[in-house]
Amino acid sequence: MKAKHLVLCFTFLALAQNPGFISAKLLTSPPEVAGWYFRAVSGYPAAIAFEPVVLFKNGEYFDIGEEPLELLDIRASKASRPKAWGTWKKTGDTFYLTGSDGKSYDYKLGAGNWFPAYAYTGSIKLKRSYEKVSGGDYGNGTNALVINKINFVDDTHFTQGTNGGISTPNAAAWKKSGSAGTYRINGNTIEFNIGGKVVKKSFALGAMGSPAHATNTIIFIGGDAYTDTE
Repeated sequence: MKAKHLVLCFTFLALAQNPGFISAKLLTSPPEVAGWYFRAVSGYPAAIAFEPVVLFKNGEYFDIGEEPLELLDIRASKASRPKAWGTWKKTGDTFYLTGSDGKSYDYKLGAGNWFPAYAYTGSIKLKRSYEKVSGGDYGNGTNALVINKINFVDDTHFTQGTNGGISTPNAAAWKKSGSAGTYRINGNTIEFNIGGKVVKKSFALGAMGSPAHATNTIIFIGGDAYTDTE
């Protein structure tokens, strides 16, 4: 018997003796992906924001955040972020998403609230600079503003910085920070290396036009939308 056949036999024997291994993998590993999208959402204090959504072929959806799918532990994610999970179905051109709270929302391509998102292939080069602006008026004279910027210096190097501040009727504070390192993108994962520390985050390109196509004017890093500054 050939070596590879022996390996297969031992593998099947191990699975048969430990069926819990199969169920554990099914509970922790992401199912097959049906597609990536992003939707427009409203919230306080920002009027409109965009968030990426992954639709799985098993009928579930996930509001993806920091972790890329390759590192996602579904069982742990559902325990820590239950509101990020739900179910979906499609009728015609309309997608129906039902959250963990049982509320359903409908989204339609071309309606302005639902767009396809794309993996990075290298065919579309990134812009040099992007930013994410958050914060707003929280009432009672309290205002906050946070600007996160990332610059892709070339195909492998980046710099990033954060300017954030808050003001109240009685006080104000501001903080600035920055870092630099190397990066690489593979599909829907971006990997940053800052001083030897490697961090992987989810990544996607946005869309524009009709019919929709990938664009480098909006990108999603770790679940956050960044727009180009050019």
